[in-house]
Amino acid sequence: MTERDWRIFREDFNISIKGGRVPKPLRNWEEAGLPAEVFDVIMKIGYKEPTPIQRQAIPIGLQNRDIIGVAETGSGKTAAFLIPLLVWITSIPKFHGNDDQDTGPYAIIMAPTRELAQQIEEETVKFGQLLGIRTVSVIGGASREEQGLKLRLGVEVVIATPGRLLDVLENRYLSLDQCTYVILDEADRMLDMGFEPEVQKVLEYIPVTNLKPDTEEAEKEESIMENFFSKKKYRQFFLNDYD
Repeated sequence: MTERDWRIFREDFNISIKGGRVPKPLRNWEEAGLPAEVFDVIMKIGYKEPTPIQRQAIPIGLQNRDIIGVAETGSGKTAAFLIPLLVWITSIPKFHGNDDQDTGPYAIIMAPTRELAQQIEEETVKFGQLLGIRTVSVIGGASREEQGLKLRLGVEVVIATPGRLLDVLENRYLSLDQCTYVILDEADRMLDMGFEPEVQKVLEYIPVTNLKPDTEEAEKEESIMENFFSKKKYRQFFLNDYD
């Protein structure tokens, strides 16, 4: 397809983009180049065709690049950030040992409300169980001690509200030493609700060594792919705004 064809394709699906070196959107799932186990899960769940947000966000996420995605509720935006996350996690060696640094998580997903966090948890479990990826929600209204026990047993993904996540971090129920992936779902709503201080404090628990270098070299495709296939993963953000 020519650049004009791709422009028309994006217009047909109401996809708008900003930024440099944006990858082409997906025309179908086969074009994503997903690992077989992740592709099989998508087929088993019954996702026949990518939605508009999935068509563009997933290729960007698979390049391990930071992204701000804007889409309406019901547009498939949760899977748009989950699928690159699952590919990321399946590329990393599994946890071994009982030390805090060996029990995860690799990723944290923050949401402004308990209800939204629970919805994300349901979707993550639906995908993750079939891939052997463990998920724990950390939200108010549930026992902190019970949540802490689940965390210490080992977990790849933590889904949380900012206040409760900060609480378990301050009380040493959780370590983010291995965390390299951060997702803020409904990020603008989170900020509108006054959660910015908690979010900033949570991010301070992630070691500086997990940060992706803020340089032009780090954004080159060769550097991005080298980061993906190496055992040392750099932190990336997926800010998922609501519309």
